[in-house]
Amino acid sequence: MTTIEDKINLFSKVIYDKVNDEKEEKLKAFDEKALEKITLEKKKIDELRKAIKISLDKKYNIKANEIIAKEKLNKQKAILAIKEELINNTLSEVKARLLYFISSKEYKNYFISLLDRIFNELEEGKYSLIVLERDYKRFEEDIKSAINKYAHIDIKIEASNEEFIGGVILKDEKETFKIDNSLYYKLEECKEFIGIKVMEKLA
Repeated sequence: MTTIEDKINLFSKVIYDKVNDEKEEKLKAFDEKALEKITLEKKKIDELRKAIKISLDKKYNIKANEIIAKEKLNKQKAILAIKEELINNTLSEVKARLLYFISSKEYKNYFISLLDRIFNELEEGKYSLIVLERDYKRFEEDIKSAINKYAHIDIKIEASNEEFIGGVILKDEKETFKIDNSLYYKLEECKEFIGIKVMEKLA
């Protein structure tokens, strides 16, 4: 025979089991929600971390590129400065040798030979021969002698104080053309060649 205590115990057990089941379900649901929320927050944190990393990487890359670009520019400036210095030093050395050359005995042979080569290529006509004042004083008779060998040309001699180192400049009467065989002009022509050689050394 079932007593009232048994019924109460049975009823209590049923209620306890029901409450316990509900509690387990609620706990499970809570755990699932908590896990879902944690997972979502973790995902957000990971995304934020990635975004921050990307942002930092971009900043680092920009800064690095700026530094590299600046160093490249500094290197180019340094190379240009070295190039200019080498070119100027080389030109100064060449000019010094030319100045020594015009005071040597060999210069006279060069000067007369230059006149013969120029006069020989001229067509009939009137021309102006520009020579340095000091060369005219040194080679006046040689210049006149060279001119007299070419009857087809009429040459007027102009002594110049303009410093073009040495050599001669020739113009036609109407000044439609000019032959610049001055040593200064030849020195200027050397600049490009010297520049190429310098860049080859710096490459």
